[in-house]
This record gives sequence, C-alpha cells and structure tokens, in this order.
Amino acid sequence: MKRPAIIVVCLAVVLVLATVGYYVLHRGPAATDSMPGAAPPLLSLLPPQAPYMIYADVAALRNSVFLNRLVALAPAPNEDPEYADFVRSTGFDYSRDLDRVAISIFPTAPIPTVAIFAEGRFDQQKIIDYALRSGKTEVRDGRNVYVLPSSNPGGEVTLRNLAPNRIELTSSQAKSLMPANNSDPTGAALKQRINRVAGSPLFAAIRMDAVPRDAKIGSFRIDAITNSLQGVHWLTLAVAPQGQNLRVVLEGECESSLDATQLNLALGGLRIMARGFLSEPATRKQFTPQGGEALMQLVKQAVISAESNRVQLAVSLTPEILDGLAASGPNPRQQTPANAPLGTGKPAH
Repeated sequence: MKRPAIIVVCLAVVLVLATVGYYVLHRGPAATDSMPGAAPPLLSLLPPQAPYMIYADVAALRNSVFLNRLVALAPAPNEDPEYADFVRSTGFDYSRDLDRVAISIFPTAPIPTVAIFAEGRFDQQKIIDYALRSGKTEVRDGRNVYVLPSSNPGGEVTLRNLAPNRIELTSSQAKSLMPANNSDPTGAALKQRINRVAGSPLFAAIRMDAVPRDAKIGSFRIDAITNSLQGVHWLTLAVAPQGQNLRVVLEGECESSLDATQLNLALGGLRIMARGFLSEPATRKQFTPQGGEALMQLVKQAVISAESNRVQLAVSLTPEILDGLAASGPNPRQQTPANAPLGTGKPAH
C-alpha cells in the first residue's frame, strides 16, 4: 500500500533529530550540568504516561551554526518524490515552516503508538485536501479526524487540526488507544525530568524500564546497551547551540547513589581504555589523521561526573572536531558544500 506522504513529513522531522542524535551517541557528547527550564507549553498536549518523549524548538535550531555545518557535511538524501508532491500540494516544507515539535512514543505491539504535536505555518485546508486523497474523515470525540492508511499492516495515521498554527498526528495500530490524559498535563515523574533539561532547544527523556529488550536499530540490538545500564531508571538528553559549538549533556538517573558511583567508575575506565586504544598506531591507521585526532579530542574533553544518584556525560562539539570526524567518514566528493543551509536536500517549492 502506498505510504501517505504525510508520514514522510513526520519521518523528515525525526530524521533531523536522528542526525543530531547519531553524532551525539556515536561521535561524542558538552558541559558539566543539566539545562533546567520550564516545560514548553506544547508538552502539555502529550499523553503524560508516555515512556519516551522528544521535544525540539526547530526555529531556534535553524540558527545553529554547528547544526547547519553538520547537515551540510552529511551525504545529501535522495529526493523523495512523495515528499516533493506533498510540498507542492500543501505548501508546507518542514525545513522552513516547522517551528516546534513534541513527540511521545508508546512501545505498543505490534507497532508503536506515536503522537506528534507540531507548531508552524500550515495551510490546513490544503493539508486536509491532500490527506483525503488516500484517507477519510471520521468524527471522534465530537471533532473531525482525518484517517490515513499506514504502511504497517493494520495501522493508521490520524490528523487533527488543533489551531491555525498547530496540528496533531498520531500513528498507531487501528483501534488502539493511547492512555488518556489526566489532570497533570506532563505526568509528575516525567515533568521532574523534563524540568532538568527544558532549558535546551532539543531534549529527550526515556524511561528505561519501557525499552523493549528485543528492540533493534537496523541489525544492532538495543540490549547491548541496556544490559550495561541495569541500574539506570531514566535517561535524559539535552542539546543546545553554544556559539560555534554544540553543547550536549546525557544524564542517567540511577536507582541509588551506589549504582551511580559504579556507573561513573565504569565510564571513567572506558575512557582510559579508549584513550589507550586510540593511541595505538594500528588503531590510528583506521582513520585519517584528522579523524583520529578528532576522536582523541572527544575522549579527552568528555566530562563524566556523578552527584547523588545521577551520572552525567557532557561534551562540547566544536567545528574542528566535526571537520575531523567528517574527514574520517564518506568521500568528501559525495558531500554537500559546507555552507549549505539547514534543511537543504529537500525539494523547495
């Protein structure tokens, strides 16, 4: 069944977040404390029981010199004809028109339930007309909902217009229901973690007991990581531009201060091992000179700290580190120019 192009918009947003997340988790992390702040209003719409939550102030991230440089160095994605058709038909391009997005994920079976609340500049009638090409209108809770078929068997995508600048997208198995909202719009436990990172334009919170043990990213099994984090109950990630750099803080909240101390020592030991590994001539031959030096600088500057039952890994990603990592990656001839703006590679109007 043909995938509705509206799903491609969701995936495009996730792609931006995943691009940042890939470099955070695989290239390193930024400073020595969390980034506290008040929860953005858009988060009040998310189901409070969601075990995974992601928020991005896309408008603020668009101005990041580092992120624009990162996206420019990444291989340009192939043009998606469905997304191009969506842009032509609706006038909406996430790289220009999306301002803020909040995402919650429930690991329901056989496919996850994903709720997305987005703010930006939408021509809602054009989006509705486009959705009705392959979907239908239903009335749920007294409001019109536009239901589109999903590429997953038995799944569906629902679209609701909440305000002139706000829409809701939910992708789930047909007939499945997300936990109902309650009087606490963000959930007491989740709200505490959000307040520790909400001062950054991009942040995420994950409740570790909800991570499926058999989950995979491609061929990589998630349990290869979760098994080493048995004492960690929550993970939070905060990402914020800082001048020319990108500040990234990953924090694990453990069951006890003893678990936090043990994890802190284990991470410190891994850093010592990594420095020794990267100092070996045989290892450095696997990278360009710039790439090997960039990895060494990441390991050296990473700050690992523990306080009470929390362990924090923080780093500042610099343009020099990014250029060095890019030199050890794909052939530069396959990369886009380093001054290309954030969001390029998607078709314009």
